[in-house]
Amino acid sequence: YAGRSAYSVSDAAASMEVQPDTRFQTKINNTDSYCMLRMTEGFYLIATIPVTEAMFSRNIAIAIQIFMELVVFAALFTHIYFLIKRLIVDNIHKINGSLSQITDGDLSVHVNVRENQEFASLSDDINATVDTLKHYIEEAEQRIDRELGFARQIQCSSLPSYPERKDFDIYASMDAAKEVGGDFYDFYLADSDHLYFLVADVSGKGIPGALFMMRSKTLLRNLAESGRDIAEVFTEANNGLCENNDAEMFVTAWLGSLDLRSGLLEYVNAGHNPPLLREKDGSFAYLRTRPNFILAGMEGTHYQKHQVQLSPGAQVFVYTDGVTEAANAANELYG
Repeated sequence: YAGRSAYSVSDAAASMEVQPDTRFQTKINNTDSYCMLRMTEGFYLIATIPVTEAMFSRNIAIAIQIFMELVVFAALFTHIYFLIKRLIVDNIHKINGSLSQITDGDLSVHVNVRENQEFASLSDDINATVDTLKHYIEEAEQRIDRELGFARQIQCSSLPSYPERKDFDIYASMDAAKEVGGDFYDFYLADSDHLYFLVADVSGKGIPGALFMMRSKTLLRNLAESGRDIAEVFTEANNGLCENNDAEMFVTAWLGSLDLRSGLLEYVNAGHNPPLLREKDGSFAYLRTRPNFILAGMEGTHYQKHQVQLSPGAQVFVYTDGVTEAANAANELYG
């Protein structure tokens, strides 16, 4: 301040040797203050500011600076976040969505994310992998179809042909639900006067059912052609099928033995659908008897046979549940 100062400076401060343009601290009116002395044109200029006021101004400046830095950092972080989200995260979600469809079995999905070179290269690699996978699957399907075709030919060729006889008529058909199946029929002449005919249904479809079907068919034919009683045929076949049956498969079967001289029909039912008997006058009736247990279900089971006298012109219709469980367009069973 020029001229006389209105402030009283303490004796300690007055006794200090103060260098011009140097900040020093002293008490002014009993208040700690920062001071600076400057001499110009013969006057002493002293600038003072209370310490508390200086600290307050400093704190305000620091707070403003920190706030501005936080604002700039938040704006920069937000910009970087949305940039990364748009360029990376969103594209990763797109690719993951396509991969989810592919892993669910939809190999027609085409990945087309080309925001940058890296994602374009990743999309091309995924599409190339899927194309290669489809190629291998197609080759495998063609190979399996060929093998199943051969298996179907072998299975169909194992079914018997119709004998050249005039004293009876017989007809059978098998339509597998898949390429090969577990349903089968068989008929053979044990001698010139006795006709055996069999219809059976193996649990399961496809290759497992076809393999168990061939095993069952071969075993039943060998036992029947050995001259055993038909009840004993089923008893022995059941014991044989129970051996090494780790897959726990089973067979329902109906076997009939027709005496072509007398028309007496003896039959054994192992848990199978009851056949239909059509008389010469056109009337139908089920051959209902208490069925025996299924084949390959429990070792040591004994089977009982039944008999019925057929009149000339009578017909016996034996079938599997593939017939009775066929459905119409409204999903109603025909029965």
